Amino acid sequence: MKISFCILLLISVINPAQATDPGSLFNSDEIINLELRSDFSALRNDTVGEPQYFNGELVYNNSDGTTVKFTVKVRIRGNFRRDPKNCNFPPVMVNFKKDEVKNTIFENQDKLKLVTPCQNEADVFSEYLVYKMYNLVTDKSMKVRLVKILYFDTGKGKKVFEKHSFFIEEKEGVMERNGSVERDYFISPYNLERENVLRMSIFQYIIGNKDWIFTTRHNLILMQPKDTSMLPYAVPYDFDFAAFVSADYTNKEGVPGYLQPNRRIYKGLCFSDAEFKSIFEFYRQLRPEFESLINNMSLLPKMKRMEKIKYIDYFYKVIESDDLIKKEFLDVCQTKDDFRIIDVLNKLL
Repeated sequence: MKISFCILLLISVINPAQATDPGSLFNSDEIINLELRSDFSALRNDTVGEPQYFNGELVYNNSDGTTVKFTVKVRIRGNFRRDPKNCNFPPVMVNFKKDEVKNTIFENQDKLKLVTPCQNEADVFSEYLVYKMYNLVTDKSMKVRLVKILYFDTGKGKKVFEKHSFFIEEKEGVMERNGSVERDYFISPYNLERENVLRMSIFQYIIGNKDWIFTTRHNLILMQPKDTSMLPYAVPYDFDFAAFVSADYTNKEGVPGYLQPNRRIYKGLCFSDAEFKSIFEFYRQLRPEFESLINNMSLLPKMKRMEKIKYIDYFYKVIESDDLIKKEFLDVCQTKDDFRIIDVLNKLL
């Protein structure tokens, strides 16, 4: 895995334009150079009420040197990051016109979330890594594509900056790959696919992310296999509050204490000893691949990469100690009694 990742990285450095085949947006790790033009002055001031779409234009070059240019709609997105006190440049939603993106790398895309450098690029690279790590955990995850974008403000007629960002796959892509449809109701984790709950809960612990909730699907999308004999499962997103990312704005004054990434908290279920033993071994096997992903993110300074690896190393120390396993998992895990109210609500609805 490490060798193949290095080869992909080398290819992207030698010939980044090879990533421009139609429909290849999430099928490559190569970085694409783009220009996104819109009235970013107005967009960044759109902080109250329902976000409005602004006209935009996206430009990139094909491998043969020809320029691809098409119109898009762009709007601000997010809640916490929408506030200019928290984010210098908020994340955005890019709305594509399917007839214009035909035969481009954005073919078949509709609306894509774009994670932007809220305060600095390091946060972008760190959150991107989380998505890539979770892709190794399960196919029931959102793919991402790193891009370098020149943001041009048409309102002021000048360049904002040129920095890295990344696109997040639409939920429809995850559903299509997994033969599923979206579901929208309150749910107990006991009504979800057990392995999905186990893998996801432990992963959120590994990266130190507390900003998610099973019952209300906060930062989770609920999907049901078309084979209805199979249980639904959850797909997580938005990992910016994870301690692994350690974004500056997550530690600022005014951020609720339960969200501040000052320590890990396991928010999963009380699985059996055999299940915990199995999932710990699963993540032991993934450790070299996690570390390879982090080490090969050369856009992050070496010191930052070492900090990321050191952070996830704590999990591996925990699972070698019976006392720490008890303290970190068994003493805080959730039982069916914690979710009785959800069963009652579903019966009433």
